[in-house]
This record gives sequence, structure tokens and C-alpha cells, in this order.
Amino acid sequence: MLSADILVHIGAFLMLLAYLVRDQILLRGLIILGTIFYIVNYFFMDPPLWSALLWSLSFVVINTIMIVVIYSDRASFVMSEKEEKLYQVFNALSPGEFKKILKIADWFDGPSAEQITTEGEIPERLYFIIDGEALIARDSKEFLVGPNVFIGELAYLIKKPATATVKLTDKAMGISWKTSSITKLLAANPQMKIAFDGLLNQDLASKLAK
Repeated sequence: MLSADILVHIGAFLMLLAYLVRDQILLRGLIILGTIFYIVNYFFMDPPLWSALLWSLSFVVINTIMIVVIYSDRASFVMSEKEEKLYQVFNALSPGEFKKILKIADWFDGPSAEQITTEGEIPERLYFIIDGEALIARDSKEFLVGPNVFIGELAYLIKKPATATVKLTDKAMGISWKTSSITKLLAANPQMKIAFDGLLNQDLASKLAK
């Protein structure tokens, strides 16, 4: 049987290694392994430290559950053709985050043209055009944008009325979200919000560069 000191040193060393890695699954795996050495040490003490052992065991259970959650979030899932096309642009999100985004979304796919924003009014939805184009009317001028562009992203980010009236063309296909729903989802998932806001800012920068 390993001495108590060796068990403690091995456990502490594994804990130290855990804090040197960035990957959450590996980090939590090392913490679990290090905690197991502490549990063994507590069990073979005379008398055993049952309180410390039980608390350490609870840490093992919690970290094991979190590993399953993180792995599920990273795991890919079967996507339709249009979902795969969208994910090529939204690849800053993990597969799990992308799936959450899809759950609160609505798809649109021609053939009828539809006005989706009105200048001076706050849009209730955020749009992304995957195929086709949208017609933008602003300052007595009209021009087409798309594909792979957000519509209503500036109003969504700054919570101000739309600066243009936008109509979908009859060949436009894409996805939209209620602004209230996506705001709620991103508020509950800070890492997803960072990634999604990055997509919006990248889209804005691309438009300004044209």
C-alpha cells in the first residue's frame, strides 16, 4: 500500500496539472483523478475521514456530470443541408451551441417577397440570409445585399430603430430569431454570447468595408 504522503503528493500533482491545461474535459478529468487519490488516502486513515471522503466523492460526481455535459455540447449532430450551410458561417459556435440557436429559430424560404424591417421601427426579429438577397431602401436609395448577411443586426446590438426598410427577394432563404428569445438565450450562455456577438460584429465590419 502506498504511504499517505505519496497519495497526497500524487493527488496534489494531478490537481496542479489540471490548472495548467485549458481544455475543460482534460482539466476536470485530472481533478477527478487527483481527488480519487485523496479519497483513497482518507479511506485508509485510522480512523477513516468519512466527512472529507464524502465531500471529495461529491466533487468527483459533479465533475463527471460536467464532463458529460461538455462532451454533449461539443458532439456534432446530424444536420440538414441548409443547417450545414449555415454552420459553415456560424462555426464560431460549438455544435451544442449551434443546436440551441436552431431550437429558437424560424426558417424562411421564398417564393414570396416579404418586408422584414421598417425604417424608424425597432425590429422584433433578427435575420440571417443564407441564399438569395434582400432589398435595402435607405435615403431614397435601394441596393441588394446577400447572401451570408445579417439583417437587423445593428438595431439588435444597440437596441435602436432600424435605419433602413428591408424586403426579402423572392429567392431569399435563411433563418430568423425573435430578438427577445435570442437575447434571453445568450444572457444565459455567456460564452455563446461572445461567439454570437463576434459574428454580428464581423458582419457589420464587412458591410462597412464595402
